[in-house]
Amino acid sequence: MASGRIVDPMTLLRVTPLVTSTAAVMFSADQYLFLDTLLAPPHRERANELVPSYFKTFFGRGIWIILTAYPLSIATGVANVYLGGSSGSGSSVAAKLSSGSAAARWYAAGAALALAHFAFVPSIMYKIQALNEGEGKGEGNKNLKRWLDVHLMRSVLVDVPSWLCFATACLKSLGPQ
Repeated sequence: MASGRIVDPMTLLRVTPLVTSTAAVMFSADQYLFLDTLLAPPHRERANELVPSYFKTFFGRGIWIILTAYPLSIATGVANVYLGGSSGSGSSVAAKLSSGSAAARWYAAGAALALAHFAFVPSIMYKIQALNEGEGKGEGNKNLKRWLDVHLMRSVLVDVPSWLCFATACLKSLGPQ
């Protein structure tokens, strides 16, 4: 197949979750960097009133990165387990995971952790709502700090480990067999 000479579809499949999870982790780091800066002493007082409207705009634009990067990471991670496992193409996912394919296990772990990103929605949705509705209430900084605390915990507990799993899976699947 001529297209395989330019880009091997299996290599693309194996690399995609690493690329999408890298984008997600970078966006997560950027969110923390840019939003936490508003809480720094030189900006804190002025930011208190600005934070709600700024966050509302920031979140509305950034949600598309989240709704693209994580589902793509999950889908391609699962596809790698199903299509890229060491067993034959007709084998079940459970068989591939138990057959000893280390890469498949790492892809599965990465996909599970990427999915776990959304398990934090209940703990942040009220914080986001408070940020979005907080205009004029003078509690922008307090609400932003609450959101950033959960955001940092989520990033450390699931986003970075997901990326590490995908990086390991990619190395194992593309490395020498």
